[in-house]
Parts: sequence; C-alpha cells; structure tokens
Amino acid sequence: MSASASRSNTTAAALILIMLLSSLIGAFQPEIEVVGESSLFNEDVVLTLAQQGAINLVTGRASTTDFVTTAVPTSGSSNDPGNENNVAINSLALQPSGNVVVAGSLRGAVHFDSLVAVDQDYHNAFVAELTPYGTWQWLSQTTIPLGAADSGAFGLDVTVSSSGEIFLVGVLWNAIEFGTHLEFSNGMSKDGFIAKLDSSGNWKWSTAFGGTGNDDSMNGVAVDSNGDAYVVGAFRDHAYFNNSSYNHQKNEDAFVTKVNRSSGDYEWVSFGMGNYDENGTAIVIDGNDRIFATGYYHGAPVFGSTTLANPGSTAAWIGEMDLDGTWQWVNEAVTTYGAIIPLDITYSSAGIYICGAMSGLIQIDGVAHWANSTGSPGWNAFVGLLHYNGSWNWLINSTGHTQIARGIGVNPLGGVVITGWFDIEDPAFANATFGAHAIINAPYSVFVAGVSPSGQWMWATSVGGPLFDSGTDVMFSSNGKLLVAGQFCLSHDSAGCAMRIDGTLYYSDAFFNGSGFVWGLSTDSDLDNRSDLQDNCPLVPNYNQDDMDSDQIGDVCDDDMDGDGRLNVDDDCPTGVINWNATDWALDADGDGCRDSDEDMDDDNDGVLDSVDDCFGPDTYRNWTANDANDYDRDGCHDTFEDDDDDGDGVDDVDDDCAFAPSTKNWTSSVSTDHDTDGCRDAGEDLDDDNDGVLDDDDNCAKGELGWNSTQANDMDGDGCRDVDEDFDDDGDQITDTWDDCLSGAINWNSSGALDLDNDGCRDTDEDFDDDNDGVADDDDACPRGVLWWISNSVTDNDGDGCKDSGSENGGLGEDTDDDGDGLYDDEDDCPQGVTGWFSTPDLDGDRDGCHDELEDWDDDGDGIREFDSEGNVVDRCPGTPLNVEVDPYGCSAGQADSDGDGVQNLYDNCPDIAAVVGMDDDLDGCTDDLDRDGIIDDVDDCLDSPNAVVVGPDGCTDAERDTDGDGIQDGDELPRCRNTPAEHIGEVDIFGCWDGELDDDKDGVMNADDTCPDTPTAELEDVIDGCGASQRDEDGDGVVDSADLCPWTDSGDSVQEDGCSDAQLFLGRGGDGALSGMMFALIVLAILLVAGGITAAVVIRRRRTEGADSEAPSAAVEATVEEFVEDLDDLQAEDAVVDDDVTTDEHGTSWWEDELGAWWYKTPEMDDWSLFDEG
Repeated sequence: MSASASRSNTTAAALILIMLLSSLIGAFQPEIEVVGESSLFNEDVVLTLAQQGAINLVTGRASTTDFVTTAVPTSGSSNDPGNENNVAINSLALQPSGNVVVAGSLRGAVHFDSLVAVDQDYHNAFVAELTPYGTWQWLSQTTIPLGAADSGAFGLDVTVSSSGEIFLVGVLWNAIEFGTHLEFSNGMSKDGFIAKLDSSGNWKWSTAFGGTGNDDSMNGVAVDSNGDAYVVGAFRDHAYFNNSSYNHQKNEDAFVTKVNRSSGDYEWVSFGMGNYDENGTAIVIDGNDRIFATGYYHGAPVFGSTTLANPGSTAAWIGEMDLDGTWQWVNEAVTTYGAIIPLDITYSSAGIYICGAMSGLIQIDGVAHWANSTGSPGWNAFVGLLHYNGSWNWLINSTGHTQIARGIGVNPLGGVVITGWFDIEDPAFANATFGAHAIINAPYSVFVAGVSPSGQWMWATSVGGPLFDSGTDVMFSSNGKLLVAGQFCLSHDSAGCAMRIDGTLYYSDAFFNGSGFVWGLSTDSDLDNRSDLQDNCPLVPNYNQDDMDSDQIGDVCDDDMDGDGRLNVDDDCPTGVINWNATDWALDADGDGCRDSDEDMDDDNDGVLDSVDDCFGPDTYRNWTANDANDYDRDGCHDTFEDDDDDGDGVDDVDDDCAFAPSTKNWTSSVSTDHDTDGCRDAGEDLDDDNDGVLDDDDNCAKGELGWNSTQANDMDGDGCRDVDEDFDDDGDQITDTWDDCLSGAINWNSSGALDLDNDGCRDTDEDFDDDNDGVADDDDACPRGVLWWISNSVTDNDGDGCKDSGSENGGLGEDTDDDGDGLYDDEDDCPQGVTGWFSTPDLDGDRDGCHDELEDWDDDGDGIREFDSEGNVVDRCPGTPLNVEVDPYGCSAGQADSDGDGVQNLYDNCPDIAAVVGMDDDLDGCTDDLDRDGIIDDVDDCLDSPNAVVVGPDGCTDAERDTDGDGIQDGDELPRCRNTPAEHIGEVDIFGCWDGELDDDKDGVMNADDTCPDTPTAELEDVIDGCGASQRDEDGDGVVDSADLCPWTDSGDSVQEDGCSDAQLFLGRGGDGALSGMMFALIVLAILLVAGGITAAVVIRRRRTEGADSEAPSAAVEATVEEFVEDLDDLQAEDAVVDDDVTTDEHGTSWWEDELGAWWYKTPEMDDWSLFDEG
C-alpha cells in the first residue's frame, strides 16, 4: 500500500462471514431484471473498435515477472500437526526511501532469505523491509514472554508516515512483547493493538485496546500529514481506549480512533453503531488530510448524524470524517438480496476506490446492480469508485463461481489494480471472468486484474498451485513495478506443495497455514506487448509506438499529436506541421491548428479564401463561415463584427435602415435614388422616402423636409407635413391655423355644421368647452348650443347661466326666461333681475314672489306689513303669516297672536298674559314649569325634586331638603347645631355639615367656637360658665383665673400688676390707715351673697348657657338681687375712683385728676373709667 493509505485484510471473522453467506445465497435467487454494468457505469469512456478488438483477443497475461521473494519454513524444520511453521503476508506499504514495508504474522521456524525469525510455537506479528528489487533488509517481530502460554498476535495492516515511521495494527491475545514493551489482552480474549517502529524496524511503543469480548480488532491504519495514526476496527459489547470505557449497542460496533504519534494515546474515538453487527475494515487518508473509511453492517447503524438502513443482509458503508473525528458524510451500498463486504480502500484524483466481495442484488444511490450474473452460487470480486462528495460514480464486478478481492492499489499511470483469490468451477480447475478477460488456473488461485478510471476491466492474470493460494495486498513500487503480496500452499497436509509463477515453482513445507510471497512484475495494462514503464501509451494499445512530435507520448494517446499546443479535437491539421505554437494568434489567426503561413488557405476560417477575402489578416474575425446570414454581400467580412456596409450600397450599417437581408444589395445610394440617404432605395424598397416616419402612401409631403421624424409634437395630424414650416392646417380639421382656436386639438376631422357650432376650429364633442362661444363653459351653460355672437356678462346674462336675457326669443323674453335663475319665470317674478345663485322655495321665498326673503324681499310673507322699519326696528311680529290671511297692524293673524311674547301663541298659551321663564317651559304650554308639582314654580323653587304631596316652604323645599347654611348638606342630614354654619366656614364642614367650631371637644355643652375654655376638665363639667370650669374662669379677662384673682372685676384694658389687680385697685386697697376700701368691701359682700344664696343664680346661669332657650328662667328674686348689687358696685367704684373734686378737662375733652400721692389719672370721653397716666 502507499505511504498514506492502508487497508484491512480478510480477518477470520470476515472470512467466516463470507463463507456462511455463500452457503445461503444460492438457495434464494429471485427473478430480477439484470442491469448490465456497462449500461449503468461505463458510459464515460467508449473504446474504438480497434481497441476493443485488441483487448478481446488477449485472454492471458498482462504482465511479466521481475522477481518473486518468499518467506517460508526454515530448511530442515519439522512441519507436521505438532510443528506448525508458517508465514502470512497481509499488507504492504511504501517507505519514503523507496523500500517496501511488509507486515503479517509468522509462527515457528521461518526465514526471509537470510533473515531468520525467532522460533516460537505461537503466532507473532512481524514487520519486514524489502528493496524494490525483492531483497529482504530487516525483520522485526513480536515475541511471547516465557511462561505465557496460549499467547499470540496477527499483524493485519501497516502504513508509513512521510518521515518513515511505521505503524502496525492487528490482533493479540494473552501477553505479547513489542521489543521491550509488554501488552496484555483483557481476560485472555482477543484484543486489538497498534505499535510504532522507526524506519529501521525498532519498536518504539505499543498500545492495546479491547474488552471482555473476544472479537476486538484493529483492521486498518493510516497516517495524516502530521504523522498521527488513525485506526479502523470493531469491538463487541464494550472496550477500553486508554482508561475510558465505551459500552454501546449489543453485538459488534465499528470505530475509528486517532492515536498520538509520540505517546500512542487515543485522542478521540468515533463510532458506527446499531442493534446488529457493524465492522470497520479499511481506512485511508488523502493528501488533504481527509479521512475515508469503509466496512460492513447489518440493520440501521448511526454514524454521527447519519442513519443508514439496509433492507437485506450485509451492506457496505463508506464515509468521510475530519481530523477531529466528525463524520462529514456516510453513504452505503445496500442489499435487496445477497451481501456486499468491502475489504480495502484507496484514493486517486478520480475519487475513492473500494474493493471486496459481493453477491446478489446491490443498490447504489438507487441504481440496481446484479452480481454473480452467471447464476453460480458464490461471490464476485468488485471495484467501486465514489466521488469525493460521497456519491457513487460506478461499480463493476467479476463473474464466475467465487472471486474475493482483498487488496487494491492505485496505478500511477491511471486506474487501479486489485488482487485476491478465486475458487473452483470444476474439481480440476477454477476460472473467472473480468469483463472480456477470462482466466483459468488450479482451484483457489491468485488473481490480479487492472481497472481503468472509467470502470472498465483492462486486463487480468492469475498464478497458483494445487492448494489454496491468495493475493492479500497490491501496490506499485517507487520504480513503477507492481508488487503483489499473498499466501500460498494453505491447507498443506505434508503431501508437498508449490505455487507456479511464470513457469517457476515456489515450494512451501509449511503445515496448514502456508507461506508468504511478494511478487514483483511489470504490467502491460493495454496488452500491446510493451510493459507500462516502456509503453508511450500504457493504457491504450500502441503497437508501433508512433510518436510524430517526439514528446514521448504515443500518437494514439497523445491529445496533441503534432505538438502545436492545440488538442487534436480542436486541430484541423492534427498531423500537419509539428512542434510550433498554434496558440499564438500571429501564427494561427483562427486557432484551427493549421499554420497560416504554409498550411491554412483561409486564415480567418470564414469559408472565403484569403485571395478573395476583403477582411483578410491576423486582426480580422475568425472561425466563421460566410453565408447570407452573416456576410450578406459576400465580401468575406463578417457583417456583425467587421463589415461596416453589409449590403454594399455605400451607406454604413449604422446609418443604413436597409443594411441586412432581404434588402437590396450592391447598389449605390444617392439623392436621386435615396432621397433621405437612409440606405433604402426609394424605388421599390424605401416606403418612407423622406424618413419622417410617415409611409409615402399616407404622406402629404412624401418628398418633403428631411432630418425630422413625425410625432404628435411636430406633426399633430400625422400627415407627413411638418407643422412648423410645411403644414397650414396642423390638426387637419379644415380650419387654417390662423383661425383655429384649437391648433393642438383633435385631428383629422371636418369643422362644419353640427361638429363645430361657432366654427372656431374646436370640435364641440371633445375639445370645445364653450360651443356657442358666449364665455360660459358648456358644463355651466344652460344654453350650451344657444344664440351665437354675444358674450355673457352681468348686463346680458344676469344669472350667468349662458342664456341671453334679452331678445326676440320666447315671445320677447329673450333666450333666458328666468333671468335671475330662481326657478320663477320672469313674467311671474317680482324681482326678475334680482339676486342670483338661489332657487325660490318656501324656505327662502315664503310668499313665492321671486324675491329672496333675506336679501331683497321687504315683506317675506306678503301680508303688506314690512318686517322692519327704516331704522331696523321689527314691524311685522309674525313674519311667517300664511298667504292671503287677514292680519292685525303687527302683521299677525288671529291664530298667530302672542300677548306675553313668550313664543307660545295665545291659542296654545295657558298663561297668555304671563310670559314663561326662558328655558323653563318644557311642555310649551306658555307657563313656567313646576316639575315637582309642589306649588312653587321652577324659577323660584330651590328644591326642584321635592317629593309629591309634601308641604314645602316658600322656597319650594321641605325642612329636610332645605340647606339653611348653604354648606351642601341638607338640614335633614346634619346635626341641629350645625344648620347655621357661618359662611366663612362652609368649606370646612364634615359629612354631618359641621365645622370644627360647631363641635364640643371637651363635652361641656359649649361649642368650640363659643368655648373660652375648650379643654375643661371632666371633674368640672357640672359647674361650667362660658365653657369654663371653676378652675378656668376669669370673669374680668385679665389673665388671672378667678380662684387666684384678688380683683375679679378689673376693668378691661387695665394693666394688671399682681394677683389680678390693677394699679388703681391696689391703690384703693391701700387707701386710709389700712382700712378696707369700698371695692374690697363690695367684694366681700358679693362673696357672702354668692355663698348664702347666689349659688342658685350661678347654676341657673350655667344651665341657660348649655340648654339655650329651652331652659327655665332663673329665680326673679335672685336675679334682682344680683342686678341691684352690680348697680351698687358701679356707684361705689365711681365714688372710690375720684375722692376729690379737683378734676380738670383739657381742650380735647380729656378729664385729669391728681391723687393724694401726686399721681395723675385721666379719662377720655370714650372711657368708662380712669386710668393711671404713665409719664415714662
């Protein structure tokens, strides 16, 4: 295999599967229409009859042997059931040095020419190196530790990195040594492994994987550009990668894993898993680091986000993933009946190739493909090609009894080569057919076959001996040799065995498992008896090796036989002058591959020989054929690209309106033959001689002015005469432009009679908006086709209706019988020339006299009474009096009179002499309403909704409805004491109609507003005067409560000195040698009276203040006593105040008096008592 590719060889499980399916397939073969491979997949390449005949004549070898090297039991070793010595070569890979790496398994005493293996009685994996010429260089193998019985390893696939590092994968069981590295399987079961060697075969590291199942294997390996390895394989139930355990679906699951090149650690694992068996058999990585893997499955496994589904038995899967393990796509080949098992994979520029074994009916991308078409109950080898996007390109298969393809390699010259084995058709021989190539050999022989990139079998050959021989891998060496690896003499039972290759026998003494071989050969892919390396056309028979341009590419496969740079398919002289540059336009103007100077007689390839070609030269248009369509005048100049005068009339095409077929050609344009010089001959060709856009048959000026085109703008009537200088009737209405009021109006009509009433050149039906030319538009003209030759104005047409007011028409009334347009004929209209713009109706003209009531009628109802006098005063009180009714001096009839002037006529007025209040006569009976029927009319009723049958006051309200204080709370809804809330406190009332002053916070029976002491103690509530308890009272208001006031009757305004006494009271109290003053004596007497009998009066007074008018009057005796005492007290004070007659009165009326201490007292006329004068 190549350094970047690997594939999985047939493991024991795959072989068993193929054998089991082989036993079943023949028993069930439905009758299905066979689709031939050539009709489905081989349409891209069609071989010539000569090529096909040459291929069909060859039925034998397509190669010659260069070398055969073997790996066999050591000479003299015992080979019997107790002594098995054998070698199995399973895989090939190419070293960067050009040497070949060989891998497989060995057992016992075996040697590779001079290289002798370690002799152990169990299988060991090995890697060896071989030169391109078949010489063994070195051998490395695994070993089994001492005492580790029942151990072993198989090497299944090998690959090499670009740096020469070698990676081997396979199967081991029990304990295996990779140099100094020891690996164990899990519980004596078979596990997979990967190991790395350097380019000299030294073991670097090894890593095993697996689980408790016995079917864990690594089947294929590939490396990326970084040198990391990627492995494909399968495990059962669960497996360990490093220390991570994966337990997916039951049975077998396929996997792909990345292995670090330095440590051997698994970096990631990706799976293909389902409820049945899935296996990964082969893997390859292309030059763009795209990973492609393949295998087989049953059921419906899942690969990333893709789920496959197979309706039959065993199906194939093929997928691409990136270097991170993400599936990019996965496709399949499903089985309707039978099975398909891919065993190897590779790639080329054409796509991805896979090979293996198939049987029955296969579906690829929905196309049916039938294998084993000869009806033999076995397997066929197949090769398939997929595009890089995952879609199938083609699939082909061999025919015969059984053929198994185990290895595939890319041919550097194109296509691929496969190898494998084929079995018996007859007890004495086996045969197989690969397309047209049949091979025959001993039973179970090796086959090698070539396939073209288009999917055709190119050749086939076989080698073998009497026992089981098989090809296992194939590749091309660095020197172009084909290398085939395999096993021979399997099932040897000591009776002697040899394999024949090109007449040479290669012997093997190995018991049962046979020996290995590598066969180097030179291929002859095209069967022309020249090896591919010596063949100038390796894929196309070229018996004479003709090469006219000496480019080492034979003529039969040379795309450019004469070497001029022009491919044969594009070269008109493919066998002409050789080795010149046909892509140089100076040498080959038309690029036809014929050199202009000596080969090409028509350099521009237009069909006109250069000798008569007007457009001859390297810069002319090329590769066309002159005909009427592209060279109308046949001058050799292409009309579209190089001929400026296609018809040869002397007028360039850009100016020629008749430049192309079927116009007249080969004539000369002049003024006499072509009036407008448009390239169209006037006689017989030009239908518009003056080129004005009007055909001559319709052109009134057919040979008129040039250089213009008739349009609506310059030839309004389209008669071919230019309006500005040729046409005197632009619109063609028979009215000359001088007298035509509609020069740009309707065209081509005859202005006469009914079509144009006023003969102004404007057609009445669509362009004259004043048919009678009276100045009133037809839409507004009541006489649109009326009297001519007058103009409507306020004198001639009072109402502007387009009808002339005066005239002989209509009995002398003129054309207009209603001059003011009010709907009344003039002879019935009292204002025939009156106000216009209205229509006489009873609403606007009450007496229907034709005079507008509001604007011109002084007596609207026609009763003979003016509505207003000259000063604007109302005269007619009844302006709407019916016609012809007798009225009074006020213009009212008997039924219209309204004595009280309230708008209700007396006839309907229940209060004819009392006018109803405006807005309060809902029933229009002439009386002010009393809606609540309480006897108080609404305009003086303060309570309009009083209940029925209740007594109300003069204001129309019941006691409960009334709101005495106007605070918004009816009296019936508020406390009695709150019904007279002062106006200034109305906005402060609560929901009970009370403001704070009407409350009694201290519960003393006195409202807060009247309560001198609003916080009377509860204990004194029984003795309250003016809202004050005994401890709060201050009768003289001097700020000292009575209980502490020695002078409780201090005059208001006096300055209080101490203990409630003023200065005067203190002085009087000190008067005489300490004797009591009259004031003090009076107080004592008052106290005695209060104690002895006056308490009753105090109680009465308190009760009166708390109970109001409902309380009983006090005792008359007590009241008289108190009043008498007060009078005596006033007299006494007056006597005590002035004890001397020395009182003077100043000019202001103020009295002055000096007491015995020299203090001055004064009293103004307004004062009731004396006051001490303070000189300070």
